Amino acid sequence: MFFGASTLIALCVSGVLFGAILSVKPWSPTTPPSPANTLTIYDWWTSGGDAAAMSALVNVFQSEYPNVTVIQSAVAGGAGYVLRSVIKPLVLAGEAPDAFQVHAGYEMLPYVSGGYLEPINDLWSSQGWDTVFPSVIKDMVTFSGNVYAVPVDIHRSNVMWYNKHILDANGINAASITTWDDFFAACDELDRNVTLTSSAGWSSPIALGDADGWEAAHVFEQMMAGEGIEFYQSFINGNVINPADPKLNDALRLLARYLNYTNANHESLTWDEATLLVVNGNSAFNIMGDWANAEFVIANKIYNVDYGSFPVPSTSGMYGLVVDCFEHPKGVKDPVNSLNWLRVVGSIQGQNAFNLLKGSIPARTDAGRISIYGPYQQAAIANFHSAAYLYPSIVHGSAMPESFTVEFWTIVNSFVSGSRNRDSTVAIRVAANSITQAITAYSNDFVKVWNLH
Repeated sequence: MFFGASTLIALCVSGVLFGAILSVKPWSPTTPPSPANTLTIYDWWTSGGDAAAMSALVNVFQSEYPNVTVIQSAVAGGAGYVLRSVIKPLVLAGEAPDAFQVHAGYEMLPYVSGGYLEPINDLWSSQGWDTVFPSVIKDMVTFSGNVYAVPVDIHRSNVMWYNKHILDANGINAASITTWDDFFAACDELDRNVTLTSSAGWSSPIALGDADGWEAAHVFEQMMAGEGIEFYQSFINGNVINPADPKLNDALRLLARYLNYTNANHESLTWDEATLLVVNGNSAFNIMGDWANAEFVIANKIYNVDYGSFPVPSTSGMYGLVVDCFEHPKGVKDPVNSLNWLRVVGSIQGQNAFNLLKGSIPARTDAGRISIYGPYQQAAIANFHSAAYLYPSIVHGSAMPESFTVEFWTIVNSFVSGSRNRDSTVAIRVAANSITQAITAYSNDFVKVWNLH
């Protein structure tokens, strides 16, 4: 069943009203509450379903703590880059809010290493979260044996979106596309259709928008994962330092081949504008995280009728993780409310209320009531539960140090926009050298050891 925005909001409110039937273990901190009895939260969810989702989560908190005044400060800016510039000075000045949003993983490291966050091991233990959050996700918020945050959602990174009408009209069965050879054969089939390619508005088989600098690296990250979980694990642990590594070179060749089917104006489009090419039937395919689902929903498209999705080729059985979380800053004015907020963030009712509107899925494996979710989210939840491997995203701040990630974006963008002969041996050698040299240069920054099994 497809849910419109009003239906989603109604379902979310209903979920809050009968939240009492969903058990939340009590948290009993010893620190006395602040006389002001407030909760101050910073996040970057400012528009559409994002803002509605955050409001739903706040409503769950206030239904349990009606006497607490919630002060929510939403800071606009893609993927939280603006928020980080706001939060860091507050943290350094000892004025950290009671909670703030951050991506799980290495993005948290400056706050942890600077001593600005309190460990919340006791909260995790009291809530029994070790049994409901997968170990890889716990590892993403753990440093030196201490847990510092609570995940609120999971977005999937390795999603291939497609326009179902275009594929159906060209006899292409999306379910049969599991390998890159299958995928490129489908792209060739579209290119051979002169009626399609000469029609007004047709752009290309694949839509790409990399104006913001991270999108092409996001695509390449999925190709790296498709080289196998052992290779990806070795890569994010900083152990791929040979530029002749066959899997690294194979992933670069795939990216070069992929680019041959993309729109010529990709450098002037943002990710959502590229997604709209698929929504509107100007392109057939697009690799993007599942936040892209909202672009189809807003356009009143129906999943499995107008559009669909499948795992990026060669990543079937894998689930790419982009995880938002909240933490407990040191020295906050309202420590009790800060911890109670985290308890709600990690609760079944909190996760269902939030993710229903956000378009993501709960990080808890037992946060179910799957029937309240739309068809894409239902499929994503099923895939999450059945995935053989979960892997953290490089591009979205989790898997590798920021020092390397910044270089990674630059290298991939140079590869995309630089040479006409992207699939030439020279272009691939240059990119492979640059990537492995960056890993070596920032080797001291690799402080986490990932185990994705």
